[in-house]
Amino acid sequence: MNVLNEKIMINGNTVLAPNHAPYRESEQKRQVRNKKSANKALKKKFAIMRNIMIAFIVGITLVGRYCIIYSLQEDLNKTTQNITALNKENENLKVELVKYNNIQYIEDTAVNKLGMVTPDRNDAIYADISKNTIIASESSNDSNKSISVLAEKIF
Repeated sequence: MNVLNEKIMINGNTVLAPNHAPYRESEQKRQVRNKKSANKALKKKFAIMRNIMIAFIVGITLVGRYCIIYSLQEDLNKTTQNITALNKENENLKVELVKYNNIQYIEDTAVNKLGMVTPDRNDAIYADISKNTIIASESSNDSNKSISVLAEKIF
């Protein structure tokens, strides 16, 4: 290759040493910038802490509400079980009432267990209970005397 113009020809490194001085900011500007960045970082930390606290409070509130709901549900279940048990007991008592309300059962119990006898027509005492025929007895110690006084007045 032939070089026509030797002045245009470049040999070696063409990088020159820089002629300019680097930008150096003043100490005041650097302090102001550092304070602003420190304030921004501090605000950012406070915002993060605030968000964490809000999330914590919301979480505690939700857990507390679920605990209250659970205890109320437990009480409701216990009350429902009590109502069911009372209804069963009530039905059993109704069945027993029907059993004891039977006149034949009452008569058998009176005769067998209590030793009662069926009354005769001769054993009955009839009394006229009007205001004029009943007189209070003076002596309350002797009950036979007062019965005889009442019987005399009636007949």
